[in-house]
Amino acid sequence: MREPRQGLQRPHAVDQFSPASEQGRFLIGQFREPPPGLTEQPPATVLPSRIEGDAVGHDQSGRRADFSERTKRTLALRSAFRCSNPGCGALTIGPGTAATDVELTGTASHIYAAAPNGPRGTGGLSHSQRSDALNAIWLCAQCARLVDTNAGNAYPASLLRGWRDLHETRIRMEHGGTSRPFGWIHSIEIHDDVWLREPTTVRFSRCNMILGANGVGKTHFLSLLSALASPSTIMERVSRPNSRVHASINWYDPQPRCAEFRAEGDQLRFSADGVEVPFVSQPYRIIHLPHDRWHHVPRRLDDLAATVGLDEWAARKLVLSVPEIVRGAVKRVWIQEDRLRAEYVSGSQVIKDQGSHHSLRSTVGLEVLVALAETYARTQPTLLLVDGLHSGVYPDFRHSSELLSSPARGFQTVATSTRSDISLDPEWTVSRITHDSDFPNLERRWARVVQDEPDI
Repeated sequence: MREPRQGLQRPHAVDQFSPASEQGRFLIGQFREPPPGLTEQPPATVLPSRIEGDAVGHDQSGRRADFSERTKRTLALRSAFRCSNPGCGALTIGPGTAATDVELTGTASHIYAAAPNGPRGTGGLSHSQRSDALNAIWLCAQCARLVDTNAGNAYPASLLRGWRDLHETRIRMEHGGTSRPFGWIHSIEIHDDVWLREPTTVRFSRCNMILGANGVGKTHFLSLLSALASPSTIMERVSRPNSRVHASINWYDPQPRCAEFRAEGDQLRFSADGVEVPFVSQPYRIIHLPHDRWHHVPRRLDDLAATVGLDEWAARKLVLSVPEIVRGAVKRVWIQEDRLRAEYVSGSQVIKDQGSHHSLRSTVGLEVLVALAETYARTQPTLLLVDGLHSGVYPDFRHSSELLSSPARGFQTVATSTRSDISLDPEWTVSRITHDSDFPNLERRWARVVQDEPDI
Protein backbone atom coordinates (compact mmCIF):
# COMPACT_ATOMS: atom_id res chain seq x y z
CA MET A 1 0.00 0.00 0.00
CA ARG A 2 1.35 3.39 -0.94
CA GLU A 3 1.42 5.93 1.86
CA PRO A 4 1.37 9.70 1.25
CA ARG A 5 4.87 11.08 0.80
CA GLN A 6 6.56 11.90 4.04
CA GLY A 7 7.32 15.53 4.64
CA LEU A 8 4.46 16.81 2.48
CA GLN A 9 2.60 19.45 4.40
CA ARG A 10 -1.08 18.68 4.67
CA PRO A 11 -3.36 21.55 3.65
CA HIS A 12 -4.87 23.32 6.64
CA ALA A 13 -8.62 23.03 7.08
CA VAL A 14 -10.50 26.32 7.16
CA ASP A 15 -12.97 26.05 10.01
CA GLN A 16 -14.60 29.43 9.53
CA PHE A 17 -16.30 28.28 6.35
CA SER A 18 -17.88 25.17 7.83
CA PRO A 19 -21.68 25.22 7.72
CA ALA A 20 -21.70 24.72 11.50
CA SER A 21 -19.27 27.55 12.18
CA GLU A 22 -20.32 30.56 14.20
CA GLN A 23 -18.46 32.78 11.74
CA GLY A 24 -20.14 31.39 8.59
CA ARG A 25 -21.56 34.35 6.62
CA PHE A 26 -23.14 32.62 3.65
CA LEU A 27 -25.22 29.55 4.22
CA ILE A 28 -27.52 28.27 1.46
CA GLY A 29 -28.02 31.76 0.09
CA GLN A 30 -28.78 33.39 3.47
CA PHE A 31 -26.67 36.12 5.04
CA ARG A 32 -26.01 35.69 8.74
CA GLU A 33 -25.09 38.54 11.03
CA PRO A 34 -21.78 38.04 12.83
CA PRO A 35 -21.97 36.77 16.40
CA PRO A 36 -21.15 39.20 19.22
CA GLY A 37 -17.52 40.17 19.42
CA LEU A 38 -16.81 39.59 15.71
CA THR A 39 -18.17 42.83 14.28
CA GLU A 40 -14.70 44.32 13.85
CA GLN A 41 -13.34 41.37 11.84
CA PRO A 42 -13.01 41.70 8.06
CA PRO A 43 -15.92 40.27 6.06
CA ALA A 44 -15.73 36.52 5.59
CA THR A 45 -15.42 35.19 2.07
CA VAL A 46 -18.77 34.43 0.48
CA LEU A 47 -18.86 30.69 -0.01
CA PRO A 48 -21.63 28.25 -0.81
CA SER A 49 -22.42 25.75 1.92
CA ARG A 50 -21.76 22.76 -0.35
CA ILE A 51 -19.00 22.34 -2.93
CA GLU A 52 -19.15 19.77 -5.69
CA GLY A 53 -16.89 16.74 -5.91
CA ASP A 54 -16.50 14.20 -8.69
CA ALA A 55 -18.58 11.05 -8.62
CA VAL A 56 -17.37 7.78 -10.07
CA GLY A 57 -18.47 4.38 -8.74
CA HIS A 58 -18.21 2.62 -5.40
CA ASP A 59 -15.62 0.36 -3.85
CA GLN A 60 -16.25 -3.26 -2.93
CA SER A 61 -17.74 -2.27 0.41
CA GLY A 62 -20.20 0.05 -1.32
CA ARG A 63 -18.50 3.12 0.13
CA ARG A 64 -17.10 5.85 -2.09
CA ALA A 65 -13.95 7.57 -0.90
CA ASP A 66 -15.62 10.98 -1.10
CA PHE A 67 -14.05 14.18 0.09
CA SER A 68 -15.57 15.85 3.14
CA GLU A 69 -17.09 19.31 2.79
CA ARG A 70 -14.18 20.59 4.84
CA THR A 71 -11.63 19.07 2.45
CA LYS A 72 -13.42 20.46 -0.61
CA ARG A 73 -13.57 23.93 0.91
CA THR A 74 -9.87 23.83 1.80
CA LEU A 75 -8.96 22.71 -1.71
CA ALA A 76 -11.08 25.45 -3.33
CA LEU A 77 -9.53 28.13 -1.11
CA ARG A 78 -5.95 26.95 -1.65
CA SER A 79 -6.50 27.13 -5.41
CA ALA A 80 -8.06 30.61 -5.13
CA PHE A 81 -11.12 29.14 -6.88
CA ARG A 82 -9.18 28.83 -10.11
CA CYS A 83 -8.86 25.69 -12.22
CA SER A 84 -5.48 24.02 -11.63
CA ASN A 85 -5.09 22.92 -15.26
CA PRO A 86 -2.18 25.04 -16.57
CA GLY A 87 -3.93 25.34 -19.91
CA CYS A 88 -7.10 26.69 -18.33
CA GLY A 89 -6.90 28.61 -15.03
CA ALA A 90 -10.58 29.55 -15.26
CA LEU A 91 -12.23 31.32 -12.33
CA THR A 92 -14.77 28.91 -10.84
CA ILE A 93 -16.79 31.19 -8.59
CA GLY A 94 -18.83 34.32 -9.25
CA PRO A 95 -22.13 36.08 -8.64
CA GLY A 96 -25.36 34.20 -9.35
CA THR A 97 -28.60 35.61 -10.73
CA ALA A 98 -30.02 36.89 -7.45
CA ALA A 99 -28.31 39.50 -5.30
CA THR A 100 -27.36 36.92 -2.68
CA ASP A 101 -26.57 33.99 -4.99
CA VAL A 102 -23.11 32.60 -5.67
CA GLU A 103 -22.43 30.42 -8.71
CA LEU A 104 -19.73 27.79 -8.33
CA THR A 105 -18.49 25.90 -11.41
CA GLY A 106 -15.47 24.17 -9.89
CA THR A 107 -15.13 20.70 -8.45
CA ALA A 108 -12.86 18.83 -6.08
CA SER A 109 -11.60 16.01 -8.33
CA HIS A 110 -9.90 12.81 -7.27
CA ILE A 111 -6.35 12.21 -8.50
CA TYR A 112 -6.59 8.48 -7.80
CA ALA A 113 -10.20 7.38 -8.14
CA ALA A 114 -12.78 7.31 -5.38
CA ALA A 115 -13.38 3.65 -6.29
CA PRO A 116 -11.42 0.88 -8.09
CA ASN A 117 -13.37 1.23 -11.34
CA GLY A 118 -12.71 4.95 -11.62
CA PRO A 119 -10.16 6.84 -13.73
CA ARG A 120 -6.50 6.08 -12.88
CA GLY A 121 -7.59 3.33 -10.45
CA THR A 122 -6.86 3.56 -6.74
CA GLY A 123 -3.06 3.54 -6.89
CA GLY A 124 -2.95 1.08 -3.97
CA LEU A 125 -4.30 3.76 -1.63
CA SER A 126 -6.64 2.99 1.23
CA HIS A 127 -10.17 4.39 1.49
CA SER A 128 -9.04 7.15 3.87
CA GLN A 129 -6.04 8.07 1.70
CA ARG A 130 -8.24 8.41 -1.39
CA SER A 131 -10.56 10.80 0.48
CA ASP A 132 -7.64 12.88 1.75
CA ALA A 133 -6.79 16.36 0.45
CA LEU A 134 -3.45 15.01 -0.79
CA ASN A 135 -5.43 13.01 -3.39
CA ALA A 136 -7.40 16.02 -4.61
CA ILE A 137 -7.10 18.69 -7.29
CA TRP A 138 -9.40 21.67 -7.91
CA LEU A 139 -10.64 21.88 -11.51
CA CYS A 140 -13.37 23.61 -13.46
CA ALA A 141 -16.26 21.37 -14.50
CA GLN A 142 -15.00 21.07 -18.09
CA CYS A 143 -11.43 20.10 -17.12
CA ALA A 144 -12.74 17.67 -14.49
CA ARG A 145 -14.53 15.79 -17.26
CA LEU A 146 -11.52 16.05 -19.56
CA VAL A 147 -8.97 14.45 -17.19
CA ASP A 148 -11.28 11.48 -16.56
CA THR A 149 -11.94 10.73 -20.24
CA ASN A 150 -10.85 7.25 -21.40
CA ALA A 151 -10.19 6.10 -17.82
CA GLY A 152 -7.82 9.05 -17.34
CA ASN A 153 -5.05 7.39 -19.37
CA ALA A 154 -3.86 10.69 -20.87
CA TYR A 155 -3.72 12.35 -17.44
CA PRO A 156 -1.78 10.14 -15.00
CA ALA A 157 -1.68 10.86 -11.29
CA SER A 158 1.83 12.34 -11.41
CA LEU A 159 0.70 14.88 -14.02
CA LEU A 160 -2.30 15.98 -11.95
CA ARG A 161 -0.15 16.30 -8.82
CA GLY A 162 2.25 18.46 -10.80
CA TRP A 163 -0.63 20.69 -11.96
CA ARG A 164 -1.86 21.11 -8.39
CA ASP A 165 1.55 21.77 -6.86
CA LEU A 166 2.56 24.30 -9.52
CA HIS A 167 -0.81 26.06 -9.28
CA GLU A 168 -0.67 26.30 -5.48
CA THR A 169 2.92 27.55 -5.65
CA ARG A 170 1.81 30.30 -8.01
CA ILE A 171 -1.15 31.23 -5.78
CA ARG A 172 1.07 31.19 -2.69
CA MET A 173 3.49 33.65 -4.28
CA GLU A 174 0.73 35.93 -5.56
CA HIS A 175 -0.85 35.94 -2.11
CA GLY A 176 2.50 36.93 -0.66
CA GLY A 177 2.74 39.86 -3.07
CA THR A 178 5.00 38.24 -5.67
CA SER A 179 3.60 37.72 -9.15
CA ARG A 180 5.00 34.64 -10.89
CA PRO A 181 4.69 34.29 -14.68
CA PHE A 182 2.89 31.13 -15.58
CA GLY A 183 4.27 28.44 -17.84
CA TRP A 184 4.22 24.68 -18.18
CA ILE A 185 6.15 22.50 -20.60
CA HIS A 186 3.51 19.92 -21.49
CA SER A 187 5.13 17.53 -23.97
CA ILE A 188 7.68 16.91 -26.68
CA GLU A 189 6.82 15.15 -29.93
CA ILE A 190 9.89 13.58 -31.53
CA HIS A 191 8.86 13.09 -35.16
CA ASP A 192 12.24 11.94 -36.45
CA ASP A 193 15.62 11.31 -34.86
CA VAL A 194 18.29 8.85 -35.91
CA TRP A 195 18.53 7.20 -32.49
CA LEU A 196 14.79 6.51 -32.13
CA ARG A 197 13.00 3.57 -33.70
CA GLU A 198 9.67 5.38 -34.15
CA PRO A 199 7.98 8.77 -33.61
CA THR A 200 7.45 9.32 -29.88
CA THR A 201 5.54 11.71 -27.63
CA VAL A 202 6.63 12.23 -24.01
CA ARG A 203 4.38 14.16 -21.62
CA PHE A 204 5.83 16.01 -18.66
CA SER A 205 4.66 16.50 -15.11
CA ARG A 206 6.45 18.72 -12.60
CA CYS A 207 9.06 16.04 -11.80
CA ASN A 208 10.25 13.70 -14.56
CA MET A 209 12.80 10.88 -14.49
CA ILE A 210 14.31 9.32 -17.65
CA LEU A 211 15.78 5.90 -16.95
CA GLY A 212 18.09 3.91 -19.20
CA ALA A 213 21.49 2.26 -19.51
CA ASN A 214 24.52 4.15 -20.72
CA GLY A 215 24.47 4.80 -24.45
CA VAL A 216 20.70 4.52 -25.08
CA GLY A 217 20.15 8.24 -25.74
CA LYS A 218 19.27 9.95 -22.44
CA THR A 219 21.63 12.85 -23.15
CA HIS A 220 20.24 13.12 -26.70
CA PHE A 221 16.76 13.41 -25.21
CA LEU A 222 17.76 16.31 -22.92
CA SER A 223 19.45 18.08 -25.83
CA LEU A 224 16.09 18.12 -27.66
CA LEU A 225 14.48 19.95 -24.74
CA SER A 226 17.18 22.62 -24.75
CA ALA A 227 17.27 22.93 -28.57
CA LEU A 228 15.11 26.08 -28.72
CA ALA A 229 17.62 27.97 -26.59
CA SER A 230 20.81 26.14 -27.60
CA PRO A 231 20.54 24.38 -30.98
CA SER A 232 24.32 23.94 -31.33
CA THR A 233 24.27 20.44 -29.81
CA ILE A 234 21.56 19.36 -32.25
CA MET A 235 23.45 20.85 -35.21
CA GLU A 236 26.63 19.06 -34.19
CA ARG A 237 24.71 15.77 -34.12
CA VAL A 238 23.01 16.22 -37.51
CA SER A 239 26.30 17.10 -39.17
CA ARG A 240 26.97 13.36 -39.22
CA PRO A 241 25.88 11.32 -42.27
CA ASN A 242 22.24 10.19 -42.41
CA SER A 243 21.32 12.14 -39.29
CA ARG A 244 18.38 14.50 -38.89
CA VAL A 245 16.11 15.81 -36.14
CA HIS A 246 12.49 16.90 -36.28
CA ALA A 247 10.63 17.65 -33.04
CA SER A 248 7.89 19.83 -31.56
CA ILE A 249 7.72 21.19 -28.03
CA ASN A 250 4.32 22.08 -26.56
CA TRP A 251 3.80 24.36 -23.59
CA TYR A 252 1.28 26.68 -21.93
CA ASP A 253 1.89 30.35 -21.11
CA PRO A 254 -1.04 29.92 -20.13
CA GLN A 255 -2.35 29.61 -23.71
CA PRO A 256 -1.32 26.46 -25.59
CA ARG A 257 1.83 27.09 -27.65
CA CYS A 258 3.98 25.00 -29.97
CA ALA A 259 7.50 25.40 -31.34
CA GLU A 260 8.83 23.10 -34.04
CA PHE A 261 12.40 22.62 -35.23
CA ARG A 262 13.97 20.64 -38.08
CA ALA A 263 17.68 20.08 -38.47
CA GLU A 264 19.56 18.22 -41.20
CA GLY A 265 23.09 18.80 -42.46
CA ASP A 266 23.71 22.55 -42.14
CA GLN A 267 20.02 23.45 -42.36
CA LEU A 268 18.02 24.54 -39.30
CA ARG A 269 14.39 25.65 -39.42
CA PHE A 270 12.16 26.92 -36.62
CA SER A 271 8.45 27.63 -36.48
CA ALA A 272 6.36 29.11 -33.68
CA ASP A 273 2.65 28.27 -33.61
CA GLY A 274 2.84 27.27 -37.28
CA VAL A 275 4.70 30.39 -38.48
CA GLU A 276 8.31 30.00 -39.67
CA VAL A 277 10.72 32.22 -37.72
CA PRO A 278 14.53 32.69 -37.65
CA PHE A 279 14.55 31.50 -34.03
CA VAL A 280 12.04 31.00 -31.22
CA SER A 281 12.25 33.70 -28.59
CA GLN A 282 13.09 31.73 -25.47
CA PRO A 283 9.67 30.70 -24.12
CA TYR A 284 11.11 29.22 -20.93
CA ARG A 285 14.43 29.29 -19.12
CA ILE A 286 16.57 26.18 -19.49
CA ILE A 287 19.14 25.28 -16.86
CA HIS A 288 21.21 22.51 -18.40
CA LEU A 289 24.83 21.73 -17.70
CA PRO A 290 26.60 19.00 -19.69
CA HIS A 291 26.87 15.64 -17.95
CA ASP A 292 30.53 16.07 -17.04
CA ARG A 293 29.90 19.49 -15.47
CA TRP A 294 27.34 18.03 -13.06
CA HIS A 295 30.21 16.07 -11.55
CA HIS A 296 32.06 19.29 -10.81
CA VAL A 297 30.01 22.23 -9.57
CA PRO A 298 32.91 24.68 -9.04
CA ARG A 299 33.90 25.91 -5.61
CA ARG A 300 35.67 29.02 -6.89
CA LEU A 301 33.19 31.87 -7.22
CA ASP A 302 34.41 33.06 -10.62
CA ASP A 303 34.29 29.52 -12.05
CA LEU A 304 30.79 28.99 -10.68
CA ALA A 305 29.59 32.28 -12.15
CA ALA A 306 30.93 31.32 -15.57
CA THR A 307 29.41 27.84 -15.35
CA VAL A 308 25.87 29.05 -14.61
CA GLY A 309 26.09 32.15 -16.83
CA LEU A 310 25.90 34.82 -14.12
CA ASP A 311 27.87 37.92 -13.34
CA GLU A 312 30.24 37.21 -10.46
CA TRP A 313 28.41 39.58 -8.10
CA ALA A 314 25.07 38.02 -9.00
CA ALA A 315 26.54 34.56 -8.36
CA ARG A 316 27.83 35.77 -4.98
CA LYS A 317 24.37 36.97 -3.99
CA LEU A 318 22.81 33.71 -5.22
CA VAL A 319 25.03 31.33 -3.24
CA LEU A 320 24.73 33.34 -0.03
CA SER A 321 20.93 33.14 -0.40
CA VAL A 322 20.79 29.34 -0.90
CA PRO A 323 19.56 28.48 2.65
CA GLU A 324 16.77 31.06 2.45
CA ILE A 325 15.66 30.20 -1.10
CA VAL A 326 15.88 26.41 -1.00
CA ARG A 327 15.19 25.63 2.67
CA GLY A 328 16.89 22.27 2.25
CA ALA A 329 19.88 20.60 3.86
CA VAL A 330 22.26 23.56 3.44
CA LYS A 331 22.00 25.78 6.51
CA ARG A 332 24.85 28.23 5.99
CA VAL A 333 27.01 29.46 3.10
CA TRP A 334 29.95 31.82 3.24
CA ILE A 335 32.77 32.89 0.92
CA GLN A 336 36.39 32.82 2.00
CA GLU A 337 39.18 33.84 -0.35
CA ASP A 338 36.72 33.68 -3.27
CA ARG A 339 35.93 30.04 -2.51
CA LEU A 340 32.54 28.76 -1.39
CA ARG A 341 32.16 27.18 2.03
CA ALA A 342 28.98 25.62 3.35
CA GLU A 343 27.46 23.84 6.31
CA TYR A 344 24.72 21.28 5.72
CA VAL A 345 22.78 18.58 7.54
CA SER A 346 23.01 14.91 6.58
CA GLY A 347 20.90 12.68 8.82
CA SER A 348 21.80 13.67 12.36
CA GLN A 349 25.18 15.09 11.37
CA VAL A 350 26.18 18.67 10.61
CA ILE A 351 28.87 18.63 7.89
CA LYS A 352 31.13 21.47 6.79
CA ASP A 353 32.03 21.58 3.11
CA GLN A 354 35.15 23.69 3.21
CA GLY A 355 37.85 21.43 1.83
CA SER A 356 40.50 22.22 -0.74
CA HIS A 357 38.78 20.22 -3.49
CA HIS A 358 37.86 22.37 -6.49
CA SER A 359 34.25 21.07 -6.58
CA LEU A 360 31.44 21.45 -4.11
CA ARG A 361 30.00 18.37 -2.47
CA SER A 362 26.97 17.03 -4.31
CA THR A 363 24.45 18.11 -1.66
CA VAL A 364 25.65 21.71 -1.73
CA GLY A 365 26.11 21.81 -5.50
CA LEU A 366 22.58 20.59 -6.19
CA GLU A 367 21.06 23.14 -3.81
CA VAL A 368 22.97 25.95 -5.56
CA LEU A 369 21.40 24.86 -8.85
CA VAL A 370 17.94 24.59 -7.27
CA ALA A 371 18.35 28.13 -5.94
CA LEU A 372 19.27 29.26 -9.46
CA ALA A 373 16.16 27.56 -10.90
CA GLU A 374 13.90 29.04 -8.21
CA THR A 375 15.27 32.53 -8.87
CA TYR A 376 14.66 32.26 -12.61
CA ALA A 377 11.20 30.78 -11.99
CA ARG A 378 10.15 33.99 -10.22
CA THR A 379 10.28 35.84 -13.54
CA GLN A 380 9.84 33.16 -16.23
CA PRO A 381 8.88 29.49 -16.63
CA THR A 382 11.93 27.37 -15.86
CA LEU A 383 13.03 23.82 -16.71
CA LEU A 384 15.92 22.22 -14.84
CA LEU A 385 17.66 19.43 -16.78
CA VAL A 386 19.84 17.11 -14.70
CA ASP A 387 21.83 14.49 -16.60
CA GLY A 388 22.91 11.67 -14.29
CA LEU A 389 21.05 12.61 -11.11
CA HIS A 390 20.95 9.24 -9.37
CA SER A 391 24.42 8.00 -10.18
CA GLY A 392 27.89 8.85 -8.97
CA VAL A 393 27.07 12.52 -9.55
CA TYR A 394 24.50 12.77 -6.77
CA PRO A 395 24.80 9.68 -4.59
CA ASP A 396 22.46 11.09 -1.91
CA PHE A 397 19.27 9.74 -3.50
CA ARG A 398 16.79 10.73 -0.80
CA HIS A 399 18.05 14.30 -0.56
CA SER A 400 17.96 14.98 -4.29
CA SER A 401 14.61 13.27 -4.86
CA GLU A 402 12.78 15.03 -2.04
CA LEU A 403 14.46 18.35 -2.77
CA LEU A 404 13.29 18.43 -6.39
CA SER A 405 9.81 17.00 -5.75
CA SER A 406 8.95 19.40 -2.92
CA PRO A 407 5.59 21.10 -3.63
CA ALA A 408 7.31 24.43 -2.93
CA ARG A 409 9.29 24.17 -6.18
CA GLY A 410 8.14 26.59 -8.86
CA PHE A 411 10.00 24.94 -11.75
CA GLN A 412 9.87 21.66 -13.64
CA THR A 413 12.63 19.06 -13.55
CA VAL A 414 13.69 16.46 -16.10
CA ALA A 415 16.44 14.21 -14.76
CA THR A 416 18.15 11.08 -16.05
CA SER A 417 19.58 8.05 -14.29
CA THR A 418 21.17 4.73 -15.22
CA ARG A 419 19.70 3.10 -12.12
CA SER A 420 16.57 1.09 -12.86
CA ASP A 421 16.15 0.06 -9.21
CA ILE A 422 15.47 3.49 -7.76
CA SER A 423 12.23 4.00 -5.85
CA LEU A 424 10.68 7.40 -6.54
CA ASP A 425 7.87 9.31 -4.86
CA PRO A 426 4.53 9.33 -6.74
CA GLU A 427 5.20 12.93 -7.84
CA TRP A 428 7.70 11.64 -10.41
CA THR A 429 6.68 10.62 -13.92
CA VAL A 430 9.03 7.87 -15.15
CA SER A 431 10.00 7.26 -18.78
CA ARG A 432 12.34 4.47 -19.84
CA ILE A 433 14.67 4.45 -22.83
CA THR A 434 15.68 0.98 -23.97
CA HIS A 435 17.33 -0.50 -27.03
CA ASP A 436 14.85 -2.00 -29.44
CA SER A 437 14.82 -5.74 -28.71
CA ASP A 438 12.96 -6.53 -31.95
CA PHE A 439 16.16 -6.13 -33.98
CA PRO A 440 19.03 -7.19 -31.66
CA ASN A 441 21.44 -8.21 -34.44
CA LEU A 442 21.45 -4.97 -36.41
CA GLU A 443 24.65 -2.93 -36.42
CA ARG A 444 22.68 0.19 -35.55
CA ARG A 445 20.59 -0.22 -32.41
CA TRP A 446 17.52 1.98 -32.26
CA ALA A 447 15.93 3.03 -29.00
CA ARG A 448 12.36 3.26 -27.74
CA VAL A 449 10.96 5.67 -25.13
CA VAL A 450 8.14 4.28 -23.02
CA GLN A 451 6.40 6.13 -20.20
CA ASP A 452 5.35 4.08 -17.18
CA GLU A 453 1.63 3.55 -16.87
CA PRO A 454 0.01 5.04 -13.77
CA ASP A 455 0.15 2.70 -10.79
CA ILE A 456 -3.34 1.20 -10.60
